[in-house]
Amino acid sequence: FYMVDHITEEDKSFILVSIKKGPHTPYYYVHEGTKIAYIRKGNESVEASFHELNGLILRGNNQTFDEIPTFTPLSQMSFTLLGATYAQRNPGEIFDEDKDLIAFGLKTVDGKITNAGALLCDQGVLRQSRVICTRWKGITKGSLDLDAMDDKEYTGSLISLLENAVQFVQNNSKKKWVIKGLERIEEEDYPTSALREAIVNALIHREYQMKGAEVHVDMYDDRLTVSSPGGMYNGWKIQDLDLNHIQSERRNPVIADVFGRLHFMDRRGSGIQRILGAYRELEAKPEFYSGVDSFVVTLPNISYKSVVHRQHMEEKYSKKTLQQLQVVLDEMTLGEKYTTTELMRSIPLSQSRIRQLLNILVALKRVNKIGGNRYRYYSRVE
Repeated sequence: FYMVDHITEEDKSFILVSIKKGPHTPYYYVHEGTKIAYIRKGNESVEASFHELNGLILRGNNQTFDEIPTFTPLSQMSFTLLGATYAQRNPGEIFDEDKDLIAFGLKTVDGKITNAGALLCDQGVLRQSRVICTRWKGITKGSLDLDAMDDKEYTGSLISLLENAVQFVQNNSKKKWVIKGLERIEEEDYPTSALREAIVNALIHREYQMKGAEVHVDMYDDRLTVSSPGGMYNGWKIQDLDLNHIQSERRNPVIADVFGRLHFMDRRGSGIQRILGAYRELEAKPEFYSGVDSFVVTLPNISYKSVVHRQHMEEKYSKKTLQQLQVVLDEMTLGEKYTTTELMRSIPLSQSRIRQLLNILVALKRVNKIGGNRYRYYSRVE
């Protein structure tokens, strides 16, 4: 697993030892009574922490945390939610607890519940399996007592953690109606597909051996962040990679397989692409960051600019003017052309005032001006 070379540089001789990555981790540095395992973090080697050392031992044994048996007896666990969700998302199929717990990797053949089973049971017996959600005021994190508009802590099955976290975001989001083509479509602050994918990824790829660490969902006026314990499984930094060509490597393959069976995720490992795809036609784009012990996904609030625009309008124009602008817009049908004389017939305002309001709407790009001074028409833009 290693090679020794002699090199010369600036009239000095060196011995260069190259150590290849081996499959039987961890590898220890032994010297003067010490035995230390090191891992690479960025451009340096540092001593492995307790949970990192456990991860290296599991890799060396070709195991993952989620497949290891626990000591919690089956009699203290139930899988009602898992069974109901499986039946709902797989019409015509029935969850057979005796057979499927073993087939899914949630129970060993000798009847012991695995860590994956402990995470997916109704009770959610692993304490570190929690999601903490907070809706903050403004665009920065502050005091929980003074600056949090809403906060919840969720425990239980990974399935309930997913649904509760998504529901928290939706409850704290605003909805708007937009016209696309001939359809009136409801839009939320965050595309549902991107939101669910970000939370799913956090639950299945997080490091569960880091006790005292949870998944955090933090909402601000302009964005939402989903933070999970543990960096990328292979040690890379996602911000240094091409997001279109990232190899899928799962820290918890048993959990990922169950989520695949429940159709919560694509088994091909295309989660990042699905998040990016949800914002493909939008100006703001998601951001991804991974550190040594954390992974963060940031989703922009697609309604934030319109909110800021509305606040600017309220500061620039009087309440009366804003109301009159809305009256003019309400009288104009998409696809139709209007003159100021035609609008006067249905709006009880002078022709000069209507012309002023139309000029404001043209500047705001809510109305198009067509023609010259003699034959001028206006049409609504959506």
